[in-house]
Amino acid sequence: MSSSAATEPKLAFTSLCIWPAYNVLPSFDPECLSVLAHFAFSRLNVPVKTLIGRLMFYKERLPLLLGDNDSIHLAAGYDTIVDHCKQSHIDIDEEYHANNADLLALTALVKSTFIPAVLDTFWLDDAYRSSIINIYAKALGGFPLAFFYGKQKTEKLKNQFHILYGEDNFEQTRKSIFDKGKKVLDHLTDVLGNKSFLFGASPTSIDALVFGYLAPLIHGPASNGALARYASNRKNLRDFVDRILTVYLGDLPRDIVTTDSTTATATSTSPNEDRLRDKVAVITVGLLTMCAYAYLSGLIRIEINEKSLLFFLSMEELVLANLDSTAFDVDNLIENIAYKSTDGNVVNENFDPNLLESKFRHAMSILQDYQVQTEQNIKKLEEVCEKERNTWADSVAQLEELYQSTYTGQQELEMRISVISTKVIQIGHQLESKSNPRQQLVDARTTAKYLERFLDANDDVSLMFQDASKLEQAAHIIHQLYNVLQELPDEPKFIDAKAKVKERHSAIEEELLLEFSRAQVRNDKKAMKKYIKLLSKFKGHNDCIQNFITDCLKGYFDNPNIDIFSSIPQLFTKVSELINELFDQPEKVTERLITTVYTEKLTPYVRDQLDAYERSSDLDKMEKYLQTLFTLNKKATKLSNELQTQKISDDPAFLHKLNQHVFKNYLKSYSKYEINCLEEKFQMHLERIESSGGQRRIKPTGLSITDLIQQRLLNTTDQADESRFSPDLAAALLNDCKTALSRITTLSEGSEASENTLKCFLRLLNTLGNQHIETELQYSLQAIPGPEPKQEPDIRFFHAILHTNNSIQLIERYFVMEIAPLLLGTQQQTLLLQAKEKTFGQLEELINIGVDKALLCIIGYVRSILNEQKRSDFKPESDLFITECSVICRRVVRSIDNQIARLEQTTDGKNLTSILNDFGLRFHRLVTDHVFKFEYNISGGLMMLQDISEYKKCSKKFRSSTVEQLFSILHALVNLLVVVPDNLRQVVTEGHLASLPRDTIESFVQLRTDYKSARLHAMITDQ
Repeated sequence: MSSSAATEPKLAFTSLCIWPAYNVLPSFDPECLSVLAHFAFSRLNVPVKTLIGRLMFYKERLPLLLGDNDSIHLAAGYDTIVDHCKQSHIDIDEEYHANNADLLALTALVKSTFIPAVLDTFWLDDAYRSSIINIYAKALGGFPLAFFYGKQKTEKLKNQFHILYGEDNFEQTRKSIFDKGKKVLDHLTDVLGNKSFLFGASPTSIDALVFGYLAPLIHGPASNGALARYASNRKNLRDFVDRILTVYLGDLPRDIVTTDSTTATATSTSPNEDRLRDKVAVITVGLLTMCAYAYLSGLIRIEINEKSLLFFLSMEELVLANLDSTAFDVDNLIENIAYKSTDGNVVNENFDPNLLESKFRHAMSILQDYQVQTEQNIKKLEEVCEKERNTWADSVAQLEELYQSTYTGQQELEMRISVISTKVIQIGHQLESKSNPRQQLVDARTTAKYLERFLDANDDVSLMFQDASKLEQAAHIIHQLYNVLQELPDEPKFIDAKAKVKERHSAIEEELLLEFSRAQVRNDKKAMKKYIKLLSKFKGHNDCIQNFITDCLKGYFDNPNIDIFSSIPQLFTKVSELINELFDQPEKVTERLITTVYTEKLTPYVRDQLDAYERSSDLDKMEKYLQTLFTLNKKATKLSNELQTQKISDDPAFLHKLNQHVFKNYLKSYSKYEINCLEEKFQMHLERIESSGGQRRIKPTGLSITDLIQQRLLNTTDQADESRFSPDLAAALLNDCKTALSRITTLSEGSEASENTLKCFLRLLNTLGNQHIETELQYSLQAIPGPEPKQEPDIRFFHAILHTNNSIQLIERYFVMEIAPLLLGTQQQTLLLQAKEKTFGQLEELINIGVDKALLCIIGYVRSILNEQKRSDFKPESDLFITECSVICRRVVRSIDNQIARLEQTTDGKNLTSILNDFGLRFHRLVTDHVFKFEYNISGGLMMLQDISEYKKCSKKFRSSTVEQLFSILHALVNLLVVVPDNLRQVVTEGHLASLPRDTIESFVQLRTDYKSARLHAMITDQ
């Protein structure tokens, strides 16, 4: 295979079957290219075949290694062929056992990430898949094998990807595969470098594998693909591919049929045979298509008896077909064997049981052979798995050993570095201890020299400090002279020198500040840092910092449309890196920068925003002022929290103090503004309700609430209805309260926040509970008719109860969800609970009074209906046949039903149960009193009993077991009015009457007209 081979191992490899050549490649298949390169690196000269028959291309996996004159298939596929070579003691990686772990790691990386990316480009990319299939079609003879092969290859690759990466978002999976492939190409580029091969001057198995997938990517039909272009841009990878094609595979033909001269004649096919096979394939496909169309369209019908198919199968095919079935059934297999053995006729006179036995024995032998074969296959698979496991276990062990050795070496290097660093530091300290005294002596001598000149009145020393190039040296000298002269007494001989030094000190300080400003304009960081260091010895160091800050802020906030809160973090990010680079103590400079921004930029901005609304009595302006203050404070707090993450200052309260300083003048008067604004909004809502006609508010005039209600009743003639309660008012008041509370929690702190929360909720209770709900309850209460109405009353007070309950629930829910958590554990919590309970107690008392008055009114109307019945109605002169209740009873029941319906519409829960129970007890008392008003003969008693029965049915609507029981007892007592005297003694001892006092029973019996004549008293008392 390679002309450069010096010695070639002699093996029983007859030939290597591969896919044909393409362009400059000896084969267009990646696995075939990898095997060719591997054989070339191993110096194996194995004949290569590409004319092997079209069906073999489709059926066999290529590359295919043949032996024993092509009669034995030794191995198929790259991995299997390479393993077979290693078993034959041909291992090109043998000399790289020292780097075996690196070799295995790189091989695993290429197989797991790079190869899937190449296969995705070839078989799943719509732009190149058809071109790849057309190349394979040349070897497969075109349609139909090429079509089936391409579809099979694509589906197989998709299934592999689904198994490895999951089935969700397949396009995202392909993108991930592509990205990983690019990273592997980058890694291969770094590993290869300027070397000929990945691990040095000699090739290895990983070089063959990488070449096999790089070559068709660069020189194949997908060379314009994204991954191919990315690989082609790596010059060393392209040279790596071209070098192998030229040096190792240069003797193989390109894009022509290659075959061994001794075997081509035996295995190749002539062009005439190919054309004839193509014609037969096309005609066959056409016939099959026509037959399928005819069958599907109903032109022909095919009926095949399942049993008749058995005669076309051999015994072995029959047994194996049943075994391969997903729904294997032993009984079905036995039946099929018997049917086939007897030709479907087990009752024939010629039936031969010995023949049937032999057939079953034959079937059993087939099953035994199949079992042996299956066990052998299982054993082979287990051996392969065990081999794979051992291989990977060895690889993992080698990697662990390599990691351990690397880790040990790293630890040793760290220890050596630590020892060397310690020695270097010690030597530096020793040098410094020796150098510092010497330098101090030199400095002292220089200072003394210049001091002598300053003390000489005739020596003009100003000239030596005017050289700009020596400004740094002059600053150092004048600083030392200044410090020395400060220690000298104010004697005449030193006064003149002190004045000169002080003057020159100030001049040099100004010159340094000027040079620093020039360097900052030039953005010369090196010069800026130098002058900052020089000025650190002068008083002008603070001026230097201030000039730096002023220059940083110059023009930054001049744009009126700029958002100052978002600009400050941007400024800090822009300047902080420069501050850290220039100053030795950047924290101090940063603190000063932020302080300057807050005091000189943020404070005026806040003042301009708020002064337009402050001290205004207009409600809209008050609201805008409060909302603007809230918004600005919230933005400032967010800004402080954002800057706090940048570790501007060691003081955690630094930014909070700055924030408080900006808003302190406004927060002092905030509470008063908030509460006043809330009260004004509450009053505005009440006035809106009044002006809309929904409620007629009562202005305070010094009268009691009862007097005010009576006064209003005298001034109006309409009935109170639900429109006087405004559900929108409660929602509006709660919304305003929530808005105020959100500002209170942000702008107030500690006890002030609790106090403001208390005031806010007390205003809500007063406005909604006292001024609105209590007033309307009083009005509705006074509007209830008297206890003896002439017509059925329409009690609208029940609607007032409904609205009151809804409002109370809103207040209670708001208190639990919003207010209570803010006041938990404070004194204000107790005060607020007391105020709430007081307000709710007053409302509950008014409701109880109203309910009592309403029930009196309802019972009074029912009494007026019952009073229409006369004594004569219950003592008719002739016997009547009574089958239904009286007209009066029906009117009473209808009135009761109407009132219960109104109650159920306006009340619920325990309130409804309590009112209905009270209502039922009063109605029972009324009916009982009504019964005692008359005397009854038998017909009258039957009439009253029918009425009581109807009342008893009605009593179930009161939802009270007590009321139902009372009406049941009343029904039993009224039944005594119609009982035959002889049965009276027995009746009073049964049912409800058995437990009643005799006085009660006798009081009902006395209502009978025959009480004395029949001597009923004796019948009752003789018990």
